[in-house]
Parts: sequence; C-alpha cells; structure tokens
Amino acid sequence: MEPQVTARHFASAGDAATTTAQPASAMATLLPSFPHALSKPHHLQHSHVAAASTRPEAPSAAPNPASSRLRRLIARDDLAEAARLVEHSTSRGEAPDVYLCTKLIRNLCRRGRTSDAARVLRTAEASGAPVDVFAYNTLVAGYCRYGRLDSARRLIASMPVPPDAYTYTPLIRGLCDRGRVGDALTLLDDMLRRECEPSVVTYTVLLEAVCKSSGFGEAMNVLDEMRAKGCTPNIVTYNVIINGMCREGRVDEAREILNRLSAYGFQPDTVSYTTLLKGLCAAKRWEDVNVLFAEMVEKNCVPNEVTFDMLVRFFCHGGRVERAIEVLQQMSQHGCTATTTLCNIVINAICKQGRVDDAFEFLNNMGLYGCNPDTISYTTVLKGLCRAGRWEHAKELLDEMAWRNCPPNEVTFNTFICILCQKGLIEQAIMLIEQMPDYGCSAGIVTYNALVNGFCVQGRLDSAFELFNNLPCEPNTITYTTLLTGLCHAERLDDAAELLAEMIQKDCPLNVVTFNVLVSFFCQKGFVEEAIELVYEMMEHGCTPNLITFNTLLDVITKDCNSEEALELLHGLVSKGVSLDTITYSSVVDVLSREDRIEEAIQILHAVQDMGMRPKAVMYNKILFALCKRCETDQAIDFLAYMVSNGCMPNESTYIILIEGLAQEGLLKEARYVLSDLYSRGVLNKSSVEDWH
Repeated sequence: MEPQVTARHFASAGDAATTTAQPASAMATLLPSFPHALSKPHHLQHSHVAAASTRPEAPSAAPNPASSRLRRLIARDDLAEAARLVEHSTSRGEAPDVYLCTKLIRNLCRRGRTSDAARVLRTAEASGAPVDVFAYNTLVAGYCRYGRLDSARRLIASMPVPPDAYTYTPLIRGLCDRGRVGDALTLLDDMLRRECEPSVVTYTVLLEAVCKSSGFGEAMNVLDEMRAKGCTPNIVTYNVIINGMCREGRVDEAREILNRLSAYGFQPDTVSYTTLLKGLCAAKRWEDVNVLFAEMVEKNCVPNEVTFDMLVRFFCHGGRVERAIEVLQQMSQHGCTATTTLCNIVINAICKQGRVDDAFEFLNNMGLYGCNPDTISYTTVLKGLCRAGRWEHAKELLDEMAWRNCPPNEVTFNTFICILCQKGLIEQAIMLIEQMPDYGCSAGIVTYNALVNGFCVQGRLDSAFELFNNLPCEPNTITYTTLLTGLCHAERLDDAAELLAEMIQKDCPLNVVTFNVLVSFFCQKGFVEEAIELVYEMMEHGCTPNLITFNTLLDVITKDCNSEEALELLHGLVSKGVSLDTITYSSVVDVLSREDRIEEAIQILHAVQDMGMRPKAVMYNKILFALCKRCETDQAIDFLAYMVSNGCMPNESTYIILIEGLAQEGLLKEARYVLSDLYSRGVLNKSSVEDWH
C-alpha cells in the first residue's frame, strides 16, 4: 500500500495544513501566495545543499605545522596519509583543524570511503575539537549518496550539535528516491519535533515524492504545511506542481499555474515549459503544443536538448512526422544539435508510414542537422525497403553502407534475412548468409533461427530439421520453440513430444512461449485434460504460466459450457497471484451467461470494476443477451443504462441484442420503432437493418 499523507504528518501546520485539496478546489488551495527566490531546475542538484555542508575557512592567526601538512596531503589527494595524520595528531593531544577534517571527510565520501570518513569524524570528536554541524552534514550526505541511509539516520540521532535543514534533506531525498515516502514523512515529524525548520528544498523533495506515490491531491497537504511554516515555494516547487498535475492529465490546471507564475514573482523557466509541453503531448493536444512552444520561444525561454528530444519523440509516436522534422530544423536556431539517435527515431517513424524514399532522403540529409548516419540509421531504412519488397534497392543500400564507411553488422544482416524468410524468399536469404563473411560478419543462432522459421512457415519441416541437425552453433529455446510450432501446425504430435523430451534432456531452458505453443495445440484439438496436465508440468519445470496460457485454457473450457471448471480455474489463478485482464473475466462471464447463471456473471463484472478495470462492451453484451433470452427485456434496458453510466458506450451488437429481445417478447412494433430510430440517427447501418428484417 502506498504511504498516505495524513493529518499526523501535519499536526503542527495549523488550519492550512488540515485542508485537503480536492480536485475541484486544488487551484484555489494552490494559488493564494508565492513570492520566491531564484533556483536551478528541479532535475539539477540544489547547489546550496552541497555548499551548506562546508563553511568558509576562517583565516588562522598562527598556522599550525600539522594543519599545514594536513592541507598539503588533502590537496594532493593523499587521503589515507591525511587520515593517519589526524589520528596521530589526536594521539599526541593536539586537536585537528575542524575545517580541514570536514574537507577530508568530504573527499573521502566522494570516493565512497564513508567508513574512513566516519573514523576521521570520531577522531576529531575524541580530540575535543569543536566539531560543528557542517562536519556532520558532510558525512550524512556521504552516507546518503552511497545508500547507507540507516547509518545516516543513526548519525543524525547521535549528533551532539543541533541539526539543520541541510542535515535532514539528503536523507529525506534518499528515502524518497527509494519509494520510502512514509519514512521520509516520519523524518519530517522528527525535524519539527527537534525544532529544525525544513527548507524549501526539503519540502519540494517531499512534494515531488508524494505526487509520484499518492497523487497530486495528497501532495497538496505538503504544500499546505510548507506555507503554514512560512516557507515560500520557489520555481523548483512550481515545476514539481506542474509535473504532478500533468502526470494526472490535469494539463489545463497546470497551464493556469504556468500563466500565473509571473504574478508570484517568477517567470516560467525551460523546465516549466518542457514539463507542460510533455503533458500536452501525452494528451495528444497537438495544437496546444504548437501554441505553447511558440509562446516559449516568443518569451525568450530557450528550449534545450531535453525539450527538443521530448517533442520529436512524441510527434513521431503520434504519427506527426513532418512536425517532428520541423522541430529538428529549429534546434540549431536555439544552440542545440540533433543526435543521431534522435534522427533514427524520425527515420523509423517515416518507414512505419511506408515512405521509404522519404526515409532514404532524410538519411542522406542528416548532415544538415549536425549529425551523421550510423549502422542503425541504415538498418532502419533497409528494413523499410525489405518490408516494401524492394529487395534490389535493399542490396544496393547494403553495398552503400560499406563504401560510406558504415559497414553493416550482424543486426543489419539478420534484419534483412528475417524479412526475406517471412516473405518466403528462403533461397535469397541463404545467398545473403553466404555473403556475410565478405562484410566481416558471421551467422549466429539468430540468423539460423530466422531460416528455421522460414522453412516452418512454408511447411518444409524436413528442410528445417536438416538445418537444425547441422547447425554450426548450439540451438536455443527459440530454435526448439519454432520447430515445435511447425510440428504442431503439421499435427505431428509424436515428433513434437520427442523434440520436447530432447529439449529437456539437453538442458535447453523451456519458457512460457514453448509451453503455450503446446497448450494452444492441445486446446485446438479439444484435448483439454492434456492441456491442463501440461500446465502442471510447466510449473514443475519452474516455468510460470502467463495470462496467454490461462486465457487459452479458459477459452476452450467456456466453449464447452463448463462453468464449474472455468470458475475453479479462475479461483486458482487468483490464489496464485496471477494478474488477470478483462479477457479472462469476459470468458467466465460468457460461460455463466450461457448457462443462465446471470447473477453470478454480474458479480464477476462488479468484481472487475472493483479491481479498477473497465469492462468492455463485449462483457456487458453477454449479460444483456442472457437477460433478453430470459425474456427480461425491462431488466436488460436497466442494465444498458447501468452500462452507459459506467462509461461504457454501447456498440451495434448491444442494440441488435435489445431489438431482438423486444421481438422475442412479441413487442414487434416497439422493436421496429427502436430499429428505425437508431438507423435514422446513424447508430445502425443499412446492412444491419436489412439483416434483421
């Protein structure tokens, strides 16, 4: 269970802290007051946290020879000798310089030598030197940097000097980074109990963690606490708030926060705009993305590589390749350079649209964006040419790669060979394999698996097994699974069993895909008992069945109208902790509905909703059909209203089921009226109306 931000964590925050920010009032809670100080973007380390762990060196009236030597040892990074000098000085009754000890502790921590740093601190304490909070903060930060959070917590608890916000913040950050938000909030309570005022950094770290773990609504409690303590948010805090809203799809509210920043004494920075742009992209609000990006440029807020990278990726993923190219072209205007990786994403998006010539043109023009194509660039275009069946052009590109000093690798060849095999062009694939050594490449098991699959797809099992028996490398799980699939399709069950036994004998790992091939075959042939037995054998070999395994079994069981077996299997899945989907539950609802066990089917549907899943129309339709079959059309209509109220829109099948239900009860006039009305509103098409008549 995710940690919750409760009133306990904010008991001292006054009335403001006890106000829960509900979605409707989140803006009102957030917007009242914000003057700030300037700070770095939230994804950067706060510089003042690091700076506060050490203090300026005070000038010494009379330099101590031991201190001078210690300074030189630290300067030349001889930390072991420096630590020994501290111990030696202390054994002679001399208190070491606390500033230099703190510097030594910091340098040791930077190299991960936190145990040595702790010994230096203890030695300084034992000498009677006035060890201050800066030294302790340095070691706490070191512990946290290397994950020793318990050591940091024990050190804070034992500090003889009062801790400050810089003592606690690294530990709170470390706990939050590891998802231990509840422990971080408890530590905040400890800070307040020791009358240590958290800083804006402390609260912002917590705010971001609570946003991620419990949602923006809960994070508002942290904001209330922050304001109640007189700690004003800064731009980093706002960026966290904007990000939290965007993560929950509340981009309009995030936009309002960005618009109001200037009223609170801040201008949106690059992180502010980039975060909101990402939220708009995720919501596919492309026009708003264009408007906001134009505003960002107009207000002289310079987009950086992160901004451009995010936009290009989202535009490509959303099929807006031309817009992605426009963004790439703008990068140089803002002092940014496109990377080959980013250009490769564009090439892949163009190829997915079947525009191979455009992809090839983009490949040749990559220099305009400040980068050069690599093997992945060429391989992506090669893949596009192969999928388009342009084999000769693909071979030409293969040769071009070599003379452009970007030679093809095994991945390039395997991509080409795999598609050739999928298209049934086995002989061409073999010729290409023979050419691999000319390019300094060698065929491996991935290459041969593609050939084996090609033979199996063509039904040439003898050729597949001839290759299998003469492989120059060890076959793997994919090799065996491919052959098993071919044997099952050919209904050569004895050969499949023999191959499976060989696989086990040779200690070739069986995976869930291997077993699913066999389970699916048994189910298709109606051998349900054998399929279930195979699932148990699967688990004996340490292979956990997945959703595909169980859905395959459930499908065949429900087709036989065996609801008891289906329910038994369902309960078994739940007890084993298998994460089920709506397809699984839909199969059970189907068999229960067909056996007129409608009440139990509705209970399953409610259980699905309680688990946070949204049943699809097909599940509702199965129950509607069963109600109409019972001649309970009134209840069916009520159930339709329930379906709509839960956000599931009826489809054409839903209406046909209800119309046929009305007709079955002899309400032909009403059925025809509903049919005509739905047709006139464009809900049903003409063929559906003609089929019903």
